[in-house]
Amino acid sequence: MLGELEKRFAPLLRQVASPVDPETISGMTANYTEALPKSLRNSTVMLNNPRSAAHRAARECGLAEFLRSPSLQAFAERVSGFALERSPGMQVICYKPGDYVGPHNDHHPEEAHLRDGYVDVQVTLTNDDVDRQYLLYESSGFFNRSVNVGIASGVSVSLLPFWHQVTPLLAKPGREATARRWLLLVSFVKR
Repeated sequence: MLGELEKRFAPLLRQVASPVDPETISGMTANYTEALPKSLRNSTVMLNNPRSAAHRAARECGLAEFLRSPSLQAFAERVSGFALERSPGMQVICYKPGDYVGPHNDHHPEEAHLRDGYVDVQVTLTNDDVDRQYLLYESSGFFNRSVNVGIASGVSVSLLPFWHQVTPLLAKPGREATARRWLLLVSFVKR
């Protein structure tokens, strides 16, 4: 599967980079008033547009069928405890060495269908060149939980929003050029 992702989706990925704005420090006028907008760096492609090359690639290799499958939705419903709408959002994300997502909560209060939360299913597939990458998340009001997501493969189901971040991906020594963690992301709206 990693070979298929690399072959079909690497050419379609769009790098996303939103660095930390220096004015988050220089613009402060009072102590302890820092505010950090979401910062990130990774590569991604959305799969929902049926006319896009990414959607076509996902259809050709069976990925679109899998991500929209009734069985994956039933799994997400069973784990989350929510009835979920069909037609989920689908995205492929690729993390390379140094790629990360800073603290954020994925809350969308301006979107009526998302403001009360939604369910993400994440399938992670990581090649052997990755040393580690951590998901840090909030529990009881503190960023005090972490899990290594730089593992060979895994599936998670999350109810959003909640505070979390993904640390920079670290490659094994000498393998920086080829280290990759692929994330297949499916977002379901609650019914």
